[in-house]
Amino acid sequence: MKPLKLLKSIVCGLTLLAGYAALGQKVETSVFVTANTSSANDLTIIKQINKEASTLKKSKMLLLGNAVHEKGYSKNQNPFIDAQLKEVSEFNGDVYFAPGNNEWATYGHRGVRDLEKYIQKNSEAKFYPNDGCPIKDKDLTEDVVLITIDSQWFLEDWNDHIYLNEDCDIKNKTQFFLEFESIIKKAQGKTIMVASHHPIFSNTNDGFLARVGGTSLNDFQNKQNRKFRNRIITLARQTDNIFFVSGHDANLQYINKFGVPQIISGAAGKTTKASPVTEDDYASRENGYVRIDLLKGGAVNVSFQGVESPRTIEVIRPVENELFTDFKEESSFGKTYTSTVYSEEETEKSKFYKAVWGEHYREFYSKPVDAKVAFIDTLYGGLTPVRRGGGHQSKSLRLETKDGKQYVMRALRKSAIKFLQSTAFKDKYVEEDLEGSYADGFLHDFYTTAHPYTPTTIGTLADAVDVFHTNPELFYIPKQEKLGVYNDEYGDELYLIEERVESGHVDLASFGKPDKILSTSDVLQEIHKTGKEVVDEPSYIRARLFDMLIGDWDRHEDQWRWALYKNEDGTELCKPIPRDRDQAFSVFDGSMLSFLRFAIPSIRMMQSFDEELPSPKWFSFEPYPLDMTFINQSNWQDWEREAKSLQNGMTDEIIEEAFKNLPVEIKGQTIEDIKRKLKGRRVNIVKIAQEYYSYVNRHQVVTGTNKADVFEIVRLPNGETTLSVHRKDIGVFNRTFNKEETKEIWLYGLDGKDTFNVTGEGKDLIKIKIMGGKKNDTYNFDNTKKVKIYDYAGKNNTIVNKKSKKWLVDDYEINNYDYKKRKYSINQIIPVIGVNADDGLQIGFVDNFTTYGLQRNPFTTKHSLSASYYTGNSGYDIGYKGEFSNIFHNWNFGVEGKYTSPNFAQNFFGFGNESTYDKDAVEIDFNRVSIREWSAAISLIWKGRDGGSFYFKPLIETFEVENVADRFINILPANSTLFDEQTYVGAEVNYSYKNKDDAAYPTMGLDVGLTAGYKANVDSGAGSDNKFGYLKPHLAIDHRLNRSATLVLASKIGGDAILGDNFELYHAAQIGGGASLRGFRKERFIGKYAAYHNTDVRLELGKFKTSVLPFKYGVTGGFDYGRVWEENDTSDKWHNSVGGSFWISGLDTFTANLGYYGSSDGGQISFVLGFAF
Repeated sequence: MKPLKLLKSIVCGLTLLAGYAALGQKVETSVFVTANTSSANDLTIIKQINKEASTLKKSKMLLLGNAVHEKGYSKNQNPFIDAQLKEVSEFNGDVYFAPGNNEWATYGHRGVRDLEKYIQKNSEAKFYPNDGCPIKDKDLTEDVVLITIDSQWFLEDWNDHIYLNEDCDIKNKTQFFLEFESIIKKAQGKTIMVASHHPIFSNTNDGFLARVGGTSLNDFQNKQNRKFRNRIITLARQTDNIFFVSGHDANLQYINKFGVPQIISGAAGKTTKASPVTEDDYASRENGYVRIDLLKGGAVNVSFQGVESPRTIEVIRPVENELFTDFKEESSFGKTYTSTVYSEEETEKSKFYKAVWGEHYREFYSKPVDAKVAFIDTLYGGLTPVRRGGGHQSKSLRLETKDGKQYVMRALRKSAIKFLQSTAFKDKYVEEDLEGSYADGFLHDFYTTAHPYTPTTIGTLADAVDVFHTNPELFYIPKQEKLGVYNDEYGDELYLIEERVESGHVDLASFGKPDKILSTSDVLQEIHKTGKEVVDEPSYIRARLFDMLIGDWDRHEDQWRWALYKNEDGTELCKPIPRDRDQAFSVFDGSMLSFLRFAIPSIRMMQSFDEELPSPKWFSFEPYPLDMTFINQSNWQDWEREAKSLQNGMTDEIIEEAFKNLPVEIKGQTIEDIKRKLKGRRVNIVKIAQEYYSYVNRHQVVTGTNKADVFEIVRLPNGETTLSVHRKDIGVFNRTFNKEETKEIWLYGLDGKDTFNVTGEGKDLIKIKIMGGKKNDTYNFDNTKKVKIYDYAGKNNTIVNKKSKKWLVDDYEINNYDYKKRKYSINQIIPVIGVNADDGLQIGFVDNFTTYGLQRNPFTTKHSLSASYYTGNSGYDIGYKGEFSNIFHNWNFGVEGKYTSPNFAQNFFGFGNESTYDKDAVEIDFNRVSIREWSAAISLIWKGRDGGSFYFKPLIETFEVENVADRFINILPANSTLFDEQTYVGAEVNYSYKNKDDAAYPTMGLDVGLTAGYKANVDSGAGSDNKFGYLKPHLAIDHRLNRSATLVLASKIGGDAILGDNFELYHAAQIGGGASLRGFRKERFIGKYAAYHNTDVRLELGKFKTSVLPFKYGVTGGFDYGRVWEENDTSDKWHNSVGGSFWISGLDTFTANLGYYGSSDGGQISFVLGFAF
């Protein structure tokens, strides 16, 4: 570093300290950040950091990746690492290394692990995240939390890393995001610093292909990178006082987008250019580093050091909420207060609305209710607010007593926006856009499907049948001094207050007085460690049947806590503690909800509470993975015993008693109906239990432990199979399965060197699939029928019987256990409606039946049946497509067929580039050709994870053209071979790559593809000389023209070439219509070769918010040109069309586009969802 820059950095640092002192601000610690030290000729940047840090009291250094060379870490790099460790050893404070893409190169997670061990062995520096995990958090000060993320872990293809995650509890990307969300929720009220190698925002000037295509794994626009960024950004935007620091880009940057600051400091070596987008952005390609000052109270400043013009930026200034002081005097409240959940205006709906959307429990949300008034400083001995709750629906506040026991205060009025954000828009932030919209109001109304006050009845019902429970009480909580800063969001409404299900309440009888209370994720980890901790199946079955009895469908994993009991023999037993009973007795009436349940499989769990339970299978859609995990040793007698215990325990007297304490204002016929239905469902609970028992047992999942287990599989007569799992010191599992109940079993060995033995010669065998796990396992099958091994190809397994069926592939998703992975199927019918000048109105449907089993890519099988009718030609078509995953590893097998009726039509205007058409002289039908077609094909299909796909497709097709009188087709002689039925066989291959940054309004994107094929007529007579090859390439690019991405250039070039001289019009190269020349009719020009070029300039004009949804809108100007060629063509004409469209996009999830494009033929109106290309 030049002496002048060094002097500037020191002066800047001293100036910062003096400035903080003048303002009375105290720097708690300074964090120095750099990265990409592997590209530095020397370690000047680290040396300069050391000098500056030596003048400070407290400091830390983050090296955010690429400390090793591009080929990854190996022992021959130790001298270079040693040089860095020597320099950082002189740093005045803690040093943290984090992995980047170089650390993962060549050797993957093993290289990262080896580097971690070397650094920790040879220095005082730390390696974060550590132990092969992707995330770790640490308090830097009382006010600032550091979260380090291994972003390359997320980007990598996990099939390349057999032993990935073996030492970490986070086994998949869903768990990673849940952990990130959990950490930032726990850090509420603090400043959160997220450090990762890859940035979530960047203004780096990447190369053209990287910008539009993201073809390389570490490109900012790569699909995996975008998946990572979108989810992290969405979670960050829901969090106060969070900022990001990264090191991948070889420059210095500061970006503040959507209120989320991003700092980039990767300029330790070779640098690349970056350009600021806004006046507040900073960008420099000079060598330098970043200093982040963490101030008392959580404020954060960043200074860019070592550059010609050092700059300091305020990153975080925690806003202290203005204390609410306009309280009513406590004495002004009586013992009770009358209030409502909603206003009368919110629940006032028309008769039509009620007929469509239902009555629900709407009236009770605006009915005034007298509730006890509570002041939290005296309630339960005195409560203090701790932090806001992190629920996805409820607005909650955590409260704590003096002795550390916690309670939860949940508002009866839920947050519709939070629910939408957490369920429907996990990768896109929508809270600000939806606030006050129709969707917000509709969701608030949808919540009236649940009764607001019946959660208080559950405790009495649960006690009677020995199911653990919380004890919610109804209160009116005024705004009050004890709420402090929380008065901004809480108070002056109705709340339920109940015990928080955690270990502070282990003395509570309704929690079972356990030794400890665990979360579901804790239990899932513990039961697989040694097999000494188990879930008490009778208790869990009883709790789940109780869910069905009261109609509580919302039972996902976070709705459970677990009472742990330690036994004298060292084993531990877990019993369930259900929580949050808001959805009990729900009513989903109304014709629209009935239709939506039919159309959308994922909401079929929402079933109205009645005496019958129409579908226990769909009702249990959310808890089904837990049921598969926790219930696998119980037979029907066990289930029946628990069902009858519910019948016997929940007497009429108990039911009457449970509903006594409801507010008197809401008692009446509705409550009487609920009690009547509850009594009726009690009568049916054995039948309900049997139906669900049959569903759960149809497919079973059994796991071993992380120790070396022995799996004994014994085939017995009469379709029975005995399965036991044991070690020398403990029996883990034992059950006999019957083929009449169980059709398939998945066995997971998990970790440890496991042994799988199969003996016996039974008949009518249950299908068994065995996933050995990560260690070297032994498979000894005396009987190889209906049993198959799934394991890694790269492992040294012992397979005794060489006739054993096996699938040995390095596939992370197949070989690793995920309790949420289950075998199921979904059928969905989608209506199809379209319109254009040539087809008229299209009315049809697509019926998709999709199955999900062990092998998925991304499904196991998919069957699509489609049919459409076209008013323009009175024709119809019927199609079928089937796809079967992993016929070979990562290769799917496809089957397809199509039939079009004889009056199904395409256009024909004659061959050649200058065929004529006068729309004023002829009817639109004049150029239509009626063609009956049937076709069939099989294919091998490969789909890449980053946007690439390939298929090889042998095919057969038959065409028959009808010679209709008074049509243009009559120019051909009646004996033309065109009018004879012709059958072709052939094959084609296709490769395509598509990657766009946004589906609704792409600003950067690449879509490239090539189809090549050959077809030959196999008839002995007419058209037997028709043989030809063909090529169909296309290339489309989207590229923003300004940094704000409101102006986008989109361009597509494509073509079609027939390689042969003998072909019919239906195989000819053609242009015209929305896919090429938008101002002309479809198939307007046909010939031997065709080429076209589309260009759009798309401009976003603005945004507006409606009562329905937020929208953004814009215009498009478009220009197309193209032509066709024939053999010995003399035409030099290029056809063109010019036009434009108005587009509108809702919530950035869909775009409607209406336009008009003129041409020499007149023009065409165009309407498409999305953009034409």
